[in-house]
Amino acid sequence: MNLKLTQDELYTLKRSLYKWAKDNLRGKIVINELSGNSIEISSQGIDEWFSKSKSEEQIKSITLLSEILRLAKFTHNSDNIHSTRKNAPKFEYYECPLEIDEKGYNAVISIKIVVENIGDRRIYYHHYLDELKNQTVLNSCVPTERK
Repeated sequence: MNLKLTQDELYTLKRSLYKWAKDNLRGKIVINELSGNSIEISSQGIDEWFSKSKSEEQIKSITLLSEILRLAKFTHNSDNIHSTRKNAPKFEYYECPLEIDEKGYNAVISIKIVVENIGDRRIYYHHYLDELKNQTVLNSCVPTERK
């Protein structure tokens, strides 16, 4: 049985995992197995996760980020309508089912494409979780929360 954390406990967990992510994920490059794309985890992406994460599951999901990026399936791309920067014209989107606290979710990941002279960089921008209604989908992907 999973007991709900108090707001103070949730904030403490979030701060602790933020520090963990900065120490362990910042600057890491993950190769997505299905596309072969290299995806860089940046401070900006970790900061975005910190500012937008509200639920316990979303907060805990940062511990699975490397696995999510490695196993996610590319779904589509779109123009970057949030910025007029010419060197960041597009976003790519990926999805990956996962399990946290014995509940199924679909992680939806945004990757910012940054155009440089030597080629495009793919930089993790943000992810959010959609709750899965059909638990059988979990058999196809994989990450599960580390205890």
